[in-house]
Amino acid sequence: MQKFIQLFERGTNQYTNEFLEESAKSIRGWLNGMLSDTSFSFLLPVLEIGFWLLVLAVFDFVFQKISGFILSVLLKNSKFKWIRMFYKHKVFRALVHFFTVSLLISINPHVFQKYAGIDKITEKFSGLLVIFLVILFIFRLIDAIIAVNDNDDEKTYSKIGFRTFAQLTKVFVVFFGLLAFVATLIDVELSQIFTVLGALTAVVLLIFRDSILGFISGVQISSTKTIKIGDWISVSKYNLEGVVREINLTVTKIEKFDKTVSTIPTYDLVSSEVINHSWMSDSNTRRIKRAIVFNVNSFKFCDREMIRKFEKIDLISDYIKQKEEEIKKTNLDVQNPDLIINGRQLTNMGTFRIYAQKYLESRDDISKEDTLVVRQLQQTSIGMPLEIYCFANDSKFAVFERIQSDVFDHLITASKEFGLEVSQPFVINQNND
Repeated sequence: MQKFIQLFERGTNQYTNEFLEESAKSIRGWLNGMLSDTSFSFLLPVLEIGFWLLVLAVFDFVFQKISGFILSVLLKNSKFKWIRMFYKHKVFRALVHFFTVSLLISINPHVFQKYAGIDKITEKFSGLLVIFLVILFIFRLIDAIIAVNDNDDEKTYSKIGFRTFAQLTKVFVVFFGLLAFVATLIDVELSQIFTVLGALTAVVLLIFRDSILGFISGVQISSTKTIKIGDWISVSKYNLEGVVREINLTVTKIEKFDKTVSTIPTYDLVSSEVINHSWMSDSNTRRIKRAIVFNVNSFKFCDREMIRKFEKIDLISDYIKQKEEEIKKTNLDVQNPDLIINGRQLTNMGTFRIYAQKYLESRDDISKEDTLVVRQLQQTSIGMPLEIYCFANDSKFAVFERIQSDVFDHLITASKEFGLEVSQPFVINQNND
């Protein structure tokens, strides 16, 4: 890192050095004049260093705003997708910080090195800042490239491989960045850090196994944005369901709905099946999937009286009339129309299934944009299940349960009007003996 800083110093030309030297002398003289007649002259180094740091901070802020405005104007109507993504993910703005760091390195010999001890701190600070900016730039660059790849309309498995490779690259960048950070902080060569790590690899892996797995899992979770604090998740491995309250290096805290808190290893969020219900909450829809089991002995063909009755039900009145016309045309060639089994006939179960479909479609709290199906399931020993599959327009727990209850309260009660009997396989006979 020292060599990198020296390259920056060599890059400044003579005129720039003279300008910075004169500027530093002027500022120092002005501050010294302010403090010469007071007992606070010992504060001169603090004021001078603070002044230059403030100047650099203001310069970086103004430069960011100006460059951001210019780039937004130039790239507003750009036809190149990757340029727009680079701007969106602030790749260009990350480069702007390097100008401020180069200016900090340039003024170091003229300001900070005038005071014993401060020059070393400044050199280390500059080196650490460069490392941080390099990591920041690479991260933003990788995010922009991932965004460009994800926005491609073609759906291939190569996208998953590319994203995985990009995330792995981030892990290596952080790893080597931390090593460079430590090497700069304690003034040792990076090769010495690698030598020590090589000798302690087995011990480190044994002691910090959970921490390493948790760290990698944290990076993956952060990169993929699959889980965040406040998400409602289910972890099938532990039969656990609740809200994520904290994700640490080694454990994740999940608050269950009974207000108790469970902890699981963080790496289980990546290595096992996790269902994130918060995406459902974001869409503000929630699935209703429940069946009503009917006694098959109550199924029958609709006679004339039943058909007349069903015609008076508003939701299926048009359906009944249409079906009657179709059945009449179909049954013209039936030889023995007196026997109801001959030809096509309406059944009370089939008519109720259409009624349930129409009823769901008529409700404002049931989504019309998502799948809405009323279907028969495989017959069981207790009867024929009729499954209701639709989505409520509100994902909040209390509202969803009310909508679901209203739907089944109505359908179970309405089924009696169709001559259907709901199965009750488990009846508890309570005797007061």
